[in-house]
Amino acid sequence: MELITIVAPHTPDLLESYRSGHSRTLLTAYQHLYQWLSSPPVPVRAILSFSPGWQTRNVLLVDDRAELESSEDYAGFGVTLRFDPPGEPDLAKNLIHILRERQVPAAAGIHGVDHATAVPLFFLNPDGNIPVLPVSQPLNQTRYVRLLGESVRRLPLRGYGRILVLLSGVWAQNEKMMAKGLGKDNLEEYRQRIVHLLTRNEPIDPLSVPMEEVSRAAPPGKIRELHFLAGAGLYGGRLWGTEEGVGHFQTLASFGPVDLVSGD
Repeated sequence: MELITIVAPHTPDLLESYRSGHSRTLLTAYQHLYQWLSSPPVPVRAILSFSPGWQTRNVLLVDDRAELESSEDYAGFGVTLRFDPPGEPDLAKNLIHILRERQVPAAAGIHGVDHATAVPLFFLNPDGNIPVLPVSQPLNQTRYVRLLGESVRRLPLRGYGRILVLLSGVWAQNEKMMAKGLGKDNLEEYRQRIVHLLTRNEPIDPLSVPMEEVSRAAPPGKIRELHFLAGAGLYGGRLWGTEEGVGHFQTLASFGPVDLVSGD
């Protein structure tokens, strides 16, 4: 069993652009990534989604239901999309057990499929038939996120196939900058730092990103995604595409495939 982790853009305007036939770097990047994942096709057992659309305090929740539904939390973008995929109760139970063994407060919860999951699934799982496992983001415990990365690498799975992990690829979303109609922002050094951390062939250190830069960029996941990658021991990612604007920056990158470690 192998793991592929994908840092995925999820802004709903990508759907609008796709349906309107617009040319965008990230649309082409998604196409290339999908072709890479499909050649040769390897069965995907489940998709774990670590979504900034589900944020919790002091606890990590896992949606363990057998059937999920779309929350459709992106009204006003001119697009509609429903993904009601199957869940993965057994995998959820295993993940909660491993997290608790590592002293992480973890429990079952209800969330479904929000836009941070639905948009990447539209491009990477168009049939919507692969089981999805939504996992919340703890607001004030990055240590839990690192332990989540470690725990996913140690899921006690056997057999031929893959687990995909979706992380947010939106690294800057400063709505005040975006609303002011500025021609330039002060995030270029931050953008370069994020790309460097994702792609360099050295372990990722999330603490190397100054919190002042994170505050200015205002990413929805507050760079928790870097803490997951660090905990999972993933680095040297493949950058498929980037897109930026004033106050905005998102990337599509992949890590792996890497073998899952046996449960210990």
